[in-house]
Amino acid sequence: MKLKKLVPALALTAAALTAVAAPALAGRTTTPSSYKVVAWNDLGMHCACPTFAGFLLLPPFNTVRAQVLGYGSNDPVIIDSTNAGTYGVTVSYAMADNTEATLQADPYFQQWITYAPKLFPGFVPVSGGKVQGLAGNGISGNMTYDTNLKDWTAVGIPAYPLVDANTAKNIMTDPLGGANRNPYPMTNVYVKNASGTILAQTSTVTPVAFGGCCSCHLSLAAANGYPATSAGSFAYLGKMHGMNSSKIDFNYLDPTGDGTSGPIRCSWCHWDPAMGETAAPGLANVWPNYVIMAGAGFTKADVKVSQYSFSDVLHRFHSQSTKVLTQYDANVATNCYDCHPGNNVNCYRGSHKAKTALWCVDCHGNLNQRTAAGQLTQPWKASTLPSCTAASAGANPAFACHATNTVNGTVYPTNPSLFGKFINGRGHKGSIKCQTCHGSAHAEAPSTMTLDNTQLSNLQGSTSYSFPAGKDKTYALGVCVYCHPTKTSTWGTPPHL
Repeated sequence: MKLKKLVPALALTAAALTAVAAPALAGRTTTPSSYKVVAWNDLGMHCACPTFAGFLLLPPFNTVRAQVLGYGSNDPVIIDSTNAGTYGVTVSYAMADNTEATLQADPYFQQWITYAPKLFPGFVPVSGGKVQGLAGNGISGNMTYDTNLKDWTAVGIPAYPLVDANTAKNIMTDPLGGANRNPYPMTNVYVKNASGTILAQTSTVTPVAFGGCCSCHLSLAAANGYPATSAGSFAYLGKMHGMNSSKIDFNYLDPTGDGTSGPIRCSWCHWDPAMGETAAPGLANVWPNYVIMAGAGFTKADVKVSQYSFSDVLHRFHSQSTKVLTQYDANVATNCYDCHPGNNVNCYRGSHKAKTALWCVDCHGNLNQRTAAGQLTQPWKASTLPSCTAASAGANPAFACHATNTVNGTVYPTNPSLFGKFINGRGHKGSIKCQTCHGSAHAEAPSTMTLDNTQLSNLQGSTSYSFPAGKDKTYALGVCVYCHPTKTSTWGTPPHL
């Protein structure tokens, strides 16, 4: 698949999502006297591969979103693409920890720079001396307003776990034996006027970690006579893949015809919504002149597009493999951190974890339940994901979900085709995003990690604000006067309708 076909889907444009029309907050005809901005990462954790010479599961690809409010003497107005120009403001972002110098000097990220054009034909990972992500955004730039999602977005920024000068931040272990890394780089978001003066700013965590695959697969390679390296793992995985009904040992695939195998992208054959796909493109459509190297036990006639999604084959294999269950983890169906992402990093660290013993499987179901319910055949679809009021089909939660009338009425979400009802949901006059007040999915406020709570602590940290017993400034945005100058300064639960 050519990059120009891939990027619109990765960017989650209006054509890719279904939304409910939302009324705007009260408008005004005069220019706001001040502004406020709240930002978040779309997910509580993204993953990216540490090496790219063999195959790609996930590229560097984080998305930062924000809502901007303009203030005067009345209720705020949401700043969008229709009035930003009128008021003379721009919304921009800049990563605070990843820099051009550190990314381009990072030996792992250098592999991305080298191999990305083979994985995504037409993509240029460094342009004009600056790193850019698959959607064209770099580590800094202007955000664009998505009229469908009702927020400002910087899609696909190339965030990457880094070896931080502040060693206390380097909590992620490197599965390949390198130095520990910081999986929680920060991104600053700014509202500026035409002169470049900062009118409002905030910071949000842009989480990205290495997945946990290497933790098992390096030892798996070694146990079968291969080097305990990423290359050895790729070689043995190819051999194993060749033993299934496809017969494809991907070590013998030379996409570009340069005489070397790989790199390959799993979603060329197994469609993956995380790659912006609703159907697998097929290797022949991506690299029409690909070569099968000498010694292969298959022909081009065998290189077909699979009917199964990448999520389906990956999860179903691990939960049903006798070797996995007997030699590595008998409870792999419930031990999500074996892969997501592992390496001493917490994907799931939000308020649900702090308040209860909820685990991933309570909301999503374990792998056996997800397979039985057919969820993995349509991964990331709203129909297969949990909502605030119900767990995913097939799940057996240990705790009750939120009732529809817990917060002064039912939640008023959008109904997107991808990524669920919380991430793209809106409430409170149908205009405020769920994540604006509650934080990123899987890191909802108050998070068990202090860094996640920094933004809300800053927003609700005024000494004039008061909080009831058991609540504090790290809780979901609930001080009414923060947005409405005539309302209360005591934290409470605002209407969600």
